[in-house]
Amino acid sequence: MIETRAQADREPVPGGAELSSNESPLGPPPSAVDRLLALQHTLHRYPRGASDRLRTEISGHWGVRPESLVLTNGVDEAIDLLTSLTDRVWCTVPGFDAFWTRPETHGVPVTRLPLREDGQPSVVPERVGPHGVVFVARPNNPTGTIVSGAWLDALPDRVDYVCVDETYVDFSEEPGYVPRLGEWDNLCVFRSLSKSLGLAGLRLGVLAAPPRLAARLRERQRFYSADAVSLHLAAAAIGDDAYLERHRARVVRGREHLADLLASSGLFVEVLRTRTNFVVARCPDPAEAVRIQRWLSERGVQVHECSLLGYPGRLRVSVGTEEETALLGGLLTELSRQRSPGPPALE
Repeated sequence: MIETRAQADREPVPGGAELSSNESPLGPPPSAVDRLLALQHTLHRYPRGASDRLRTEISGHWGVRPESLVLTNGVDEAIDLLTSLTDRVWCTVPGFDAFWTRPETHGVPVTRLPLREDGQPSVVPERVGPHGVVFVARPNNPTGTIVSGAWLDALPDRVDYVCVDETYVDFSEEPGYVPRLGEWDNLCVFRSLSKSLGLAGLRLGVLAAPPRLAARLRERQRFYSADAVSLHLAAAAIGDDAYLERHRARVVRGREHLADLLASSGLFVEVLRTRTNFVVARCPDPAEAVRIQRWLSERGVQVHECSLLGYPGRLRVSVGTEEETALLGGLLTELSRQRSPGPPALE
C-alpha cells in the first residue's frame, strides 16, 4: 500500500500514533493558542492589513526587508508561483513529490536530478539549465541529508530561478540561505511555519526573494490567499523563541532515541540519523517496507513509506511524543518476535 495524498488525509486513530507527517511532538505554541482565543469575536472580518503585519514581524526576526517576503499556502503554492514564471523545472530526487507533481499538473516539463546514497547530486551543476527553476530541499525530505553548498552555489548562474526549501533547517546546524538573499537576484528561500513552529494546521509558509521578484510573485496570488486565523496565529508564534528552542531540543533528543529504537528492532538494514525531525529506516527490499508500513497502520501507528518520494524500500518515521514512540517500539518488538525463529523444542 503506497500512501497517496488522499490516503494521508485520514482521521487519526484514537490511541494511535501519527508518525508519518513530521508534525510537532509538543503541540502548537501557547502564544498561538492564546491569539486564537482572542480572535474568536473577530472572525467575521476580513484580514485587512494582517499580511503586511506578519511580513513585518518575520522581517524583524529573519533580518530581511518586508517587501522580500511572500506568504504562501505551504510550499505547494510557492512551487506553483515560481513555475508560472518559467517553462521548465529541475528538482532533486528522492525529494518532496510536489516538486515534480505540481509542475506536471500545469504541463511544465520536469527534469529529475538523482541523489546518490550520500545525499549529494549525481549530476554536476553544468548539466543543469540553461533555463527554468530548480527546487532543492536543504535538509532534504525524505533523505534527511544536506546538499553541498558548493553544488547549490553554482546554480543561480545557470537557470532563471533557484528555490531552496528550508522547511527543516531549524532542526539542523545549518545557517541556511536567508542571510544570502542579496548575493543573487534569482535566489528564493522557502521556510515553513508547519514544522519548527508547530503550526501544520495553518498551511502557511514564507518565500523570501529579492524585492522585485517577490513583488511579481505576490501579483500572481489570489486576493486574501491566507486566512485571518493563519496570519494572526503565525504573527504570535514567529517571535516565540522559547517554544522554538524547546521544540528543537525535544526533536534532537527524540530523533536519537527513535534511531536507536529502530536500529535495535532488527527489522531494518540501516537507520539514517538525519538533520530533520524524522528518521529513515531502510528495509531489506521495497516490498518489505510496504508490508511493515501496512502492518503498523493496521494497529494505529502511521509511518511514511517513501516510494512516491523516489525512495523505495525506506520508511520515514517522525519524532513523536514519548507515548507515540513507546507504542511504536512495542509494536516493532512484537513484529520482530513474530519473525524470529523460536527456541529449539525440548527433547
